[in-house]
Amino acid sequence: MSDHKVDLGQYQCPVCPRRYKRREHLQRHSSSHSSDRPHRCATCNSTFQRTDVLKRHIRTCVSRAQDQSRTRGRTRCCDRCIRLKKACNLRQPCQRCIAQSVSCCYSIGASPRKENDNRMTDDFIDCLNMDSEFGGIIGDPMLTNVPLVLAEQQMGDFMATSSSTPFLPDLLDYSSLSWQDFIAMTTESETLHPPPVLNTDRAHSLRFLDKFTSNTGFVTSFDCGTRIQREHVMAMTEMAAACASQNEPLALGQGDTLSSTANGSSCLHDPLSLKTHQILLLIKEVVMVKPRNSAVTLDWSPVLGEICSQFFSPANLRKFLELYWAIWHPNVNFVHRPTFDPVHAKPSILATMALIGACVSPNVADNDNARMWFNCVEELVFIDEDFNSDLSFTSPSTISSHRHKFQALQAAYMVCLYQTWEGNDASKRRVRRNRFATLVSTARDVVIPVARHHNYCQQAKYEFDWVEFAVREEVVRLLTWIFLLDTAFTIFNNLPPRMVIKEMKIHTPVPEACFQAMSADECYEQIGLFLPAHSPYWTISLCTAFQTLCKDNLGISARDGLAALGPLSLFALASAIHSLIFQYRNSWGGVQLLSPIHNALNNWKAIWQQFTAALVPGMSPHVTVDHNNIRPESMWKRVGFCSYCPEYWLLANLMTDKLTARNATGDMVAGTANELERLDDGPLDSILNKYDQTSMRQVNDLILSLSDFRIAG
Repeated sequence: MSDHKVDLGQYQCPVCPRRYKRREHLQRHSSSHSSDRPHRCATCNSTFQRTDVLKRHIRTCVSRAQDQSRTRGRTRCCDRCIRLKKACNLRQPCQRCIAQSVSCCYSIGASPRKENDNRMTDDFIDCLNMDSEFGGIIGDPMLTNVPLVLAEQQMGDFMATSSSTPFLPDLLDYSSLSWQDFIAMTTESETLHPPPVLNTDRAHSLRFLDKFTSNTGFVTSFDCGTRIQREHVMAMTEMAAACASQNEPLALGQGDTLSSTANGSSCLHDPLSLKTHQILLLIKEVVMVKPRNSAVTLDWSPVLGEICSQFFSPANLRKFLELYWAIWHPNVNFVHRPTFDPVHAKPSILATMALIGACVSPNVADNDNARMWFNCVEELVFIDEDFNSDLSFTSPSTISSHRHKFQALQAAYMVCLYQTWEGNDASKRRVRRNRFATLVSTARDVVIPVARHHNYCQQAKYEFDWVEFAVREEVVRLLTWIFLLDTAFTIFNNLPPRMVIKEMKIHTPVPEACFQAMSADECYEQIGLFLPAHSPYWTISLCTAFQTLCKDNLGISARDGLAALGPLSLFALASAIHSLIFQYRNSWGGVQLLSPIHNALNNWKAIWQQFTAALVPGMSPHVTVDHNNIRPESMWKRVGFCSYCPEYWLLANLMTDKLTARNATGDMVAGTANELERLDDGPLDSILNKYDQTSMRQVNDLILSLSDFRIAG
């Protein structure tokens, strides 16, 4: 019995048979299954797989020892941050005191940091070592990488005509800050300004893509808000759960497990308890009945069942769903929150949403517990009957009754997301090469034919079916995000695209004001206001929009129509340009094949400038909240990941310029070279040499190299 208890108290690695008695030892071991070296010394540029190795290195780093002699005697934090044992950016007041609206003072004798101090002090390095606050920022490449000179210049020209936008806040001049100062005031994906869709100053370089290709994980890669915002969302969720448990202890089921609550009463009356039981049975099936070469390594036992019930308990499902909506949803916004009902949703989509919510939770224990179920949920999603059955529609006029089948596709997409950014290298390869290919094939057969809207402006108010509109828009956005993930694999992993823009004969996504409307009446009103009967939304497809973008000269009406599509559609168009560039890089065509790419780049630039110039927060159909004063309950409405599409445009522009210069050099060499010279002696690709790479280091090196690239003449 004693030996049995010892085994149950150990933590098992999901990849190998190794077991550990402490969770932190398992976390440290998990890095050995990855080729990533995310932790970087801020002074000597050395990279490490583990934070503890980095900390030992910092103590002996020669460069840091030299800096110490110049920074002795300075206070490490303000008085309040010292008491809380939190990091401090040494401002007056500091960033944390500003967020908490409390007084900030330095009583130890040293003055706060000056605005233009360009030194990386010993105090800040010590703050970086505080795992409770900065666990994921030590490896931030922005600490060591130099500014991208050419990128700054081109993006500066790109945004020149938009600099007079009235809503851009003049809070901080980035040109007066060093990279160390900028990082000292930010954590993880924390930003000082609204996203680039509202702030052109932050889009002057490839900062986001540099960071995106140097890190892994949702929080460190995407726009998941600041840590303070995530903690506020968590506190609000826990407070709401506590209030609900006092009023309705049985109906809300706040117990830790499926069988009991904190006071011992049954929670079987909780409406989500059935979903917990369904998820439990599905996971039990994939654990007990493993196919050949299954990625599931767990063995079923009563203890494992209890752990599963606890993680997917009704209370945790509610908590993780709230974290999903507030923190993650703006980055990939294809689930219609106003009509989403967790009680009637498929258990597979609830499980995937819960895992993503746990991954972006500020609680480290939630992050670790989620990884235990990654492979199990992946398996149950891709063996789901709704995902693998014939989903063809003989009459696509009404599709809302088949919502559960589309939720199976949404769940499969979410699996691809969390395994790509949170899983180990084996999971990333499996998803990129197998799972995502299956998802694309299924979506091509099912979703593309029905991803179109009716002209709702021609319907009377009583004829408007809100759920039908919501499901159709979910389908449109799901296809758009599948296309975006496909191009992301092309850009960041150098994987040949599985989808082509010509097959994307789907409607473009509607404005956020329509998609975020909380009632049928409000939705119908927003559609009439922003999507009149003559709107191009009812006639234009994503394929047609890109075809128009590649034209030599755009008329005023065409430019106005494309600018009105919004950031998500413009993000898809910018990503489609990268697909063309990939095809050109891997062909032997002449420079004339670059003409459509140049046209698309020039037109996209003008269209984005027109879009941002007319954008007014709170009054625009695409930006419905004020990002300068956003509350936890409205975080799900903010503009997320797609706001960084100007950097995608800039990367495509720099790559195209480099291809043009290389082709010019190649033509001069070809004139004197032997025509029978072997063509397979050089690299396969003119820019990226390796294909289907799990690590994004290759494209990160490209981004850094483009900073020094200049076109002769």
